[in-house]
Amino acid sequence: MKENLSIIQKQRGATFVTGLIFLVILTILGVTSVKTSSMEERMSGNMRDRNLALQTAEMALRYAEQHIRDNDPATNVPVAIEGVLGFNPTCTGGLCYYGSGVPAPGEPGNPVSDPAWVTYCTPLCPISYVPGNTFRADGIPYTAPALPAGVPAPTYIIEGMRKLAPGSGGVRFYYRITARAQGAKPGTVVLLQEVFRP
Repeated sequence: MKENLSIIQKQRGATFVTGLIFLVILTILGVTSVKTSSMEERMSGNMRDRNLALQTAEMALRYAEQHIRDNDPATNVPVAIEGVLGFNPTCTGGLCYYGSGVPAPGEPGNPVSDPAWVTYCTPLCPISYVPGNTFRADGIPYTAPALPAGVPAPTYIIEGMRKLAPGSGGVRFYYRITARAQGAKPGTVVLLQEVFRP
């Protein structure tokens, strides 16, 4: 009888220790799952914001294309683009032209900065996207769509390039558009660039 009582007294602490170990393991699992889910939520929010900035930059590129093709004749906003008239090396009004003897951004002697227009623009540059501006392309009206809530207007510059067409001797104009857009968060920035020929 005395032997059985001593065995029971020895085993009383083992259940308590085992329960504490399981409780610690469950707490660690719970904390880990909360941290993982909050990190995934932040990642998906950042991805959504970057996607928003990318779509806004795409809107700015399409807007700049319409700006090059045509503008609203009633308001003359943005200013109509004819060849490289009004283009200059300081990108006044967002219109850049480097001409012969002036290296373009990124070439030796003229390093490019990020964003590229900071070095070359006057205070009137770059051009801002304006929701609601109306353009006419091939007789069809185009109205610039509104931006999503909380997203600032994207900006862009247009670099005019005057090229001689091979064989024909005629002059062709190409335009390199660089668009900069920001998401809802100030740190989310997207730069897109294309060469466009109307």
